Amino acid sequence: MPFYFRADDMPELAGLTRWEQRMLLRGTFIKERAISTLFLLIAVIGSVQFVINPLIEQFQPGMRTNSLSYVVALLAWLFLLMWLRDVIMMNVLRPKLAVKRAEMKQAADDAALAKVADAGQNGE
Repeated sequence: MPFYFRADDMPELAGLTRWEQRMLLRGTFIKERAISTLFLLIAVIGSVQFVINPLIEQFQPGMRTNSLSYVVALLAWLFLLMWLRDVIMMNVLRPKLAVKRAEMKQAADDAALAKVADAGQNGE
């Protein structure tokens, strides 16, 4: 099974606009996203405490006293971990995305069929 880094490359999301992809990926699977956010929070706190801070103290001892550069480094690390979480969740949820996409297509087909049936009943 291939691993995708961009939503545009996934066959399950092909043909959707960027906004529709974002809504489907971030707004549909709330439970999974909440659990992954808890893991992200633990990863951020643990990695900053036990990886980032010791590395900064070893290679740039004065960086933690310069609050701006330290904040930039921590924000860059946070955004990297968030991107990594989104990529992993996108690939883990591929089967669920395929099912949700099929449901969306079926709902759109049903709505179009109902519209045609209503137009036929009204004599149009």
